[in-house]
Amino acid sequence: MPAQSLAPLFLPVAAVALNLVVLLFCARLRFTVPRAALRGLAFAALTVAMLHAQLTPTQTPDLGASAEYRFARGAVQIVWWLLAASTTTAVVRLYYTVNDRTREERFTLDVVETVLYLTALVAIVTDVFDIPLKGVLATSGALAIVLGLALQSTLADLFSGFVINATAPYRVGDRIVLDDGSEGSVREVTWRATHVLKGNHDLIVVPNSVIAKSKVVNASMPAGAHATVVRFQALPAYRPSLVVSALRLAIDSCVGIDAALPTNVVTKSVGWQASDYEVSFFVASGRSSDDTLNTFFDAAHRHLEALSLFDDAALSGERPVGRRLIDGIGIFGLLSRDEKEQLASLLKVRELAPGEILLRAGEVPAAITLVGYGVINATSRHQGVAVDVMRFSPCEYLGEGGPIAGVAIAAEVSAKTYAIVYELPGIAIAALLKRHPELTHVLAAKLAERERCGQALMEPAGTMPTTPHGLAAWIARGMQALHGLHF
Repeated sequence: MPAQSLAPLFLPVAAVALNLVVLLFCARLRFTVPRAALRGLAFAALTVAMLHAQLTPTQTPDLGASAEYRFARGAVQIVWWLLAASTTTAVVRLYYTVNDRTREERFTLDVVETVLYLTALVAIVTDVFDIPLKGVLATSGALAIVLGLALQSTLADLFSGFVINATAPYRVGDRIVLDDGSEGSVREVTWRATHVLKGNHDLIVVPNSVIAKSKVVNASMPAGAHATVVRFQALPAYRPSLVVSALRLAIDSCVGIDAALPTNVVTKSVGWQASDYEVSFFVASGRSSDDTLNTFFDAAHRHLEALSLFDDAALSGERPVGRRLIDGIGIFGLLSRDEKEQLASLLKVRELAPGEILLRAGEVPAAITLVGYGVINATSRHQGVAVDVMRFSPCEYLGEGGPIAGVAIAAEVSAKTYAIVYELPGIAIAALLKRHPELTHVLAAKLAERERCGQALMEPAGTMPTTPHGLAAWIARGMQALHGLHF
C-alpha cells in the first residue's frame, strides 16, 4: 500500500507515543491520584484517536491491506489492550489506596490484575492475530494439564489463597496463633503463602495450603478486648483454695490488668506431681501484654509463698515472717545473720483495711515498709485524675527514700486489699549505717536504680540530678548529711 495510506494511523500512533511518555513520567510520580488521572487521560486520548481513524480494538486483520499497514494497526491494537488492562488496574489500585486498604487487599489486587492481563492476552490472540479461540483453548488446555502436574503444590497454595481471601478467617494486621504455638501479626497474604511477623521480628512464611488445613486462632476477631488466658502450675501440697486466693491477689497486684472487665481463676486438674490452674484476665488498654504477664507470674509466686507462710501452723509469731522479709531485700544482703535477726526483731507489724492510707503524697516516710501479705497500691494524680502507677506484693518494699535519704514520696500509698505490712523504723536504718558506713554507696546506687525503674516513687527535688551517676551521688550525699556519716 502506498505510504499515504498509513496517514489514517498517524493519530493513533501519536497517541501510543503519548501513552508511553505518560507511563515514563508517571513512574516518577509519588502520588497515586495524579498518576492514575494522567494515565486515564492518555488512554482516553488513544481510544478517541482509534475511533477517529475508524479502528476498533476487536477489528480483525484486513488481509487485502499491505503488510506495513497491518503491522502498524496490529501494534496499535496490542498496545490498546495492554494499556486497557494496565489503566484499569491503576484505577482499581487507586480505589483501594484512597480507602487505605492496599496491603489488606493485595491478593485481590493481584487476582484482578492477572484476570485483566489474561483477558487482554486472549483478545490479542483472537482479534489481532485472528487465531480461533478453539485452537487457543485446546493448546492452553493441554499446557494446563502439563503445568498442573508439575506445579501441584503451587496450585494448592494458589487455590488455598483464594479460599482464605474469600472466607477471610484473618486479614492483614490481625494477630493470629498458629498450630505450633507461634504468634504474630499477619503482614501480607500472597499467591503462595501467608507472612506472619512475630513479636521478636522474625518473619514466618506459611504456605497457604498448610495454613488452610491448620487450626488458626485469630486474636483480633471479633473486634474489642480479648482475654489473656494463662496456665499456672503449683505443687499438689498446696491446697487449691490457697492457690486460687494467691492467683486472685496476683491479679489485684497488676496495674496492667483491667479491673473493669471480669477475671476468672479455675482449677483445671489436681495430680500427684502438679496441679494445673487456668487464669483469664483482660490487659488494660495501652499496657504491654508481656510486661503484664511478667508482673502477674512474679506476683503469683510471691502471694503463694506469703499465703503458705502465714498458713503454716508450725510458724508462730511475727519474727519468722519478718526474718524472711529481711532476707528478701537485696540491700541487706551484706549483713551478718545476727544483724538480720536484730533488724527482724525491730520490725513493727501493721494491719491495713482495704482503702486505708499508708503514706500520703509529699510525706517523708519514717520507715521502710515491707509487704508481708496483700496488695499495696501507689496512686498519683495527673491533671486531676488519680492513676494507679504501681502495686507492691509480698516480699517487696517501699518508702526507703525517707529513712535513707530524707526524700518525700511522690504518690499516695494505700491498701488495695486487706494487707499486713512490717515497718523498719528509720532509727534502725541510721544505726545500721553508723555501724556500716560503707553501705552508703551500695544503698544509694540501689535506690537510684529503683528510682530509674519507677519503683522508689521519690518526689523529685529541685536539686535532684537526672543522670544515673549523678542521682546515686546525690542520694549518697543526702544520706551522709542526714545520718551524720563521715568517711
